[in-house]
Amino acid sequence: MHRLITALVVLAALGTAGGAGAQIVNGSFEPTSGTVSWMIVSGGSTIIPGWVTTDNGVEWTFGSSGGAPAPDGLHVVDLACYVYTAGGIQQTFATVPGTPYSISFMLGTMASSGRDGTCQITVDADAQSQVFSHTNLSGIVAYAPKTFTFIADNTSATLRFRCLQNANQHFAYLDAVSTEAVVPNTPASWGSVKSLFR
Repeated sequence: MHRLITALVVLAALGTAGGAGAQIVNGSFEPTSGTVSWMIVSGGSTIIPGWVTTDNGVEWTFGSSGGAPAPDGLHVVDLACYVYTAGGIQQTFATVPGTPYSISFMLGTMASSGRDGTCQITVDADAQSQVFSHTNLSGIVAYAPKTFTFIADNTSATLRFRCLQNANQHFAYLDAVSTEAVVPNTPASWGSVKSLFR
């Protein structure tokens, strides 16, 4: 039994390596002190620690304002900013060229206040992008886990989250952003795992 547990721990460790320069600051969008009940943060602002807002900015809010707690910490941002089209936020972090990075985050929405319960955002880094969608037709915000993977082409990467939808029709809540380097499994590493059973 001890060998099986050890093998599972080794297998889990083979998949990722957080030490390859990956470090997202304040992935839960917390203020330096206190709480933020709700505010519009215009584009180009650095008021949210670790982040820079883009486009028309974001709504920064206490997580439970949508009827459900924030997935991580107390705060979230809404990329569908107030009544504007195009809202976003970004952060630059250190990377190792040629290394794949996995970005995990929670995407939320709800059908309330005239919004239809759907959202769509674009995530990009190092000229690689992916569109993510989420649907929740209830009147209480619900979150879904999402993952974006990209390969670093330099010693740093700027990770961007953007919503280009009409904010009068959609909520696009973002929280729990984290990243780690992905290290491919190798035959030699697998061999070391098999040796645990000999």
